[in-house]
Amino acid sequence: MFVASAELDRAAAYRLFISAVIPRPIAWVGSLAADGTDNLAPYSYFMGVSSVPPMLAFAAARLRDGTHKHTARNVLATGEFTVSIAEEPLLDTMHQTSAAYADSEFDAVGIARGTSVHIRAPRVAAARVAMECVLRQHHEVGNSTMFVGEVIGWFVADELWNHGEVDLSGFRPLGRLGGDAYTTLGTVHRRPPAKV
Repeated sequence: MFVASAELDRAAAYRLFISAVIPRPIAWVGSLAADGTDNLAPYSYFMGVSSVPPMLAFAAARLRDGTHKHTARNVLATGEFTVSIAEEPLLDTMHQTSAAYADSEFDAVGIARGTSVHIRAPRVAAARVAMECVLRQHHEVGNSTMFVGEVIGWFVADELWNHGEVDLSGFRPLGRLGGDAYTTLGTVHRRPPAKV
């Protein structure tokens, strides 16, 4: 079967895309509005884009009326955000923050805030890996805004710190699949560097 993207409406294109490009890591983005209201939302259009300096990107789709979601408005206004990595025990809590709340998701869902060191945006206190980021670029891409942030600081729980790396043996990050499905790391396969 061949499906031409031009023949798919917005909903069908979205369903097909998110069910095929899997698993996707999840950026649990904490941000702060200009008036001081904080926001927390998960984004699975998320990836690392540079190691020197360390930079990541996430994309936030616009609402159906074309306006920005809270996260996008906040990051554009303040130039900063946090990315917390949700692990399996936080699945239901993280999923609940994908709903559209009028006020802070931290308060609405009952999530403890972690204090950042160099920025004002909060992180998820229970997240064992989190990053402080400053906005370096943003680009309009289709119906989304892609944000590129430089990671200026890391929070890594002591029990996950392994000689400068996150210890995979104890780390249970969530990944996003299509529809209502999530996944964890599952089986980890290791290979030495490829050689010619």
